[in-house]
Amino acid sequence: MKIANILSKERCEINLRSRNKPEVIREIAGIFKSDPALKSVSEDELVLALEAREELGTTGIGHGLAIPHCRLSGVDRFIMVLAISRRGINYEALDHHRVRIFCAFVGPEDQPEKHVQLLAEISMALRNETARREMIAAPTRTALYENFLSHSIFEIRPDPSREQKLLMMVLQDEEWFTEIMEVFVEMGIPGAAVLESQGAGKILTQVPLFASFINFLGEHGAYHRTIFALVPEDLVNRLIDNIEGITGDLDKHTGTMILVLDVPLIKGSLQSI
Repeated sequence: MKIANILSKERCEINLRSRNKPEVIREIAGIFKSDPALKSVSEDELVLALEAREELGTTGIGHGLAIPHCRLSGVDRFIMVLAISRRGINYEALDHHRVRIFCAFVGPEDQPEKHVQLLAEISMALRNETARREMIAAPTRTALYENFLSHSIFEIRPDPSREQKLLMMVLQDEEWFTEIMEVFVEMGIPGAAVLESQGAGKILTQVPLFASFINFLGEHGAYHRTIFALVPEDLVNRLIDNIEGITGDLDKHTGTMILVLDVPLIKGSLQSI
């Protein structure tokens, strides 16, 4: 999905007036209403839908960014609002910092896969600190619009006929898990499977002889996930580069490992997104 097709300059705002969370949701709903595709949806309905999503958990994901979103019946395409609060708003963000960038969208109720893909694309584009600074400093709507698009990462759809590799990733750092899964979604790599696993060190702590290692292993020993995914061969290196953009050089620390294997036979699919 190309963000350029769902965001227009008319729905970019460089100076939100709201001072708190309920006010900014109402203000964003008002900006949405300027799109003709939402003429059959009232502002109150938009507010209620956005608030209902916030009740499931804040969309203030940290680093001064929030991605309010919802699915609506009667809407046949995705619509985006991009808005800046100069002073910042207490939006109950995960990192407890004030939110200054709001990238909100609504979409059709029957397209959850595209909804998830768009969430991943936005969060990846705005993970870049330079992108966030440029957007906050944008002097006009046009500048805000162009800055955002210049940093947006457009989806890549793998061709099923291309040769596939099996990528296995063992992860012992919980902090990175969500961002890494977003990378898979953003690159159009479907059907990644995630297993809760245990390293040998964790198992040894359950043996009386090695019990003294429990405190030594700490949190890294407690958290352990193994990710499996079929990846087109020509995307493997790019995927690893994107993962190392989150974790840093994997050859320079322990706790995370990637293994890539040839796959002689593939039958069936785990594709869900």
